[in-house]
Amino acid sequence: MANAESANVEHTDTERSLLKAFGPWPTAASPDPGNEFSGVAWAEKLGRELFSETAFSNSNTQSCASCHIESLAFTDGRTVGKGAGEHVRNTQGLLDVGLQRWFGWDGGTDSLWAASLRPILSDIELDGDIPTIAARLRTMPARVGPLIAAGVETENDEALVVAASKAIAAYVRTLQSGRTTFDDYRDAVVAGLESQSDYPEDARRGLSVFLGDANCHVCHFGANFSNREFHDTGRPFFTGIGQVDPGRYTGIKRVRSDPFNLKGKYNGTGKEQEILKTDSVSLSQANFGQWRTPSLRNLVQTAPYMHDGSLATLRDVVDAYADIDPDRIHSDAEAIIKPLHLTEQERQDLVAFLRTLSSDASP
Repeated sequence: MANAESANVEHTDTERSLLKAFGPWPTAASPDPGNEFSGVAWAEKLGRELFSETAFSNSNTQSCASCHIESLAFTDGRTVGKGAGEHVRNTQGLLDVGLQRWFGWDGGTDSLWAASLRPILSDIELDGDIPTIAARLRTMPARVGPLIAAGVETENDEALVVAASKAIAAYVRTLQSGRTTFDDYRDAVVAGLESQSDYPEDARRGLSVFLGDANCHVCHFGANFSNREFHDTGRPFFTGIGQVDPGRYTGIKRVRSDPFNLKGKYNGTGKEQEILKTDSVSLSQANFGQWRTPSLRNLVQTAPYMHDGSLATLRDVVDAYADIDPDRIHSDAEAIIKPLHLTEQERQDLVAFLRTLSSDASP
């Protein structure tokens, strides 16, 4: 039976209609484009082992798991990532990453396996090099055995490391977040049973703000709360004196020139529709300062927020959008983003709603 508090909030017909698109949860991830090992049990098992393998790092002391910590929803809790060097971007969580279309804050890779390879070779992340990694892997029969059995040319350094990255991606694709109190409530609303839910009143009000005048749902749409696209949200471009991070603008340039993109020789499936995505992406000045819309799931575990980790709390995020300076937005970019003029109560309610999108909302 509903508690007395929650029974006071009633959603509009528009809100109920919109909520249908935010589930059901969980939802299955599509196969990783170009990855012939995607969805294959042995590769997922091997990938789980390789995820913690230090042989991929130049120092032989770091692994994917060093920066993607399971208890933090596979983030690292830092403002910006730190591997062999310090990054200028926040470490993204890996839960539900298989639902994305482009990977990284700037969409600089077009598959999950290429996104798994990129940090291995990055000089500020694991700083690995292909010959060294391949030589190390060949000393590990348990690591190369499954790849040999799958027909990988393990004597070819590059082919071996790419195959290992595909196995890591096969594992990472399986990382899914659990159901939340929001999911239970959404299902109740769709079934016409919201009056029987004990979903908190402040979260119900916050949901109405999210779906209403705040327009949060336009970008954070669907079961994973992301439209999988890129937007200019008015965050600073400068990362230091005279240094700029252009976001999606850089990402498009990178993905088009990446030898490991879906147009390259390591595409193991060759599906034309997947290749078309990479072949047709175009560069525009409007892409400067755009960032991928992150999922809002598991926010409680993934602080700090934004591509640069500049906002420490959920309240900081709400305030940043509510009080945004329109002059920070490119004139030809996001007309939908504008100051929201939210009241103190609405801000608190929106935070309460966002907290219900985590499977563990205890902190």
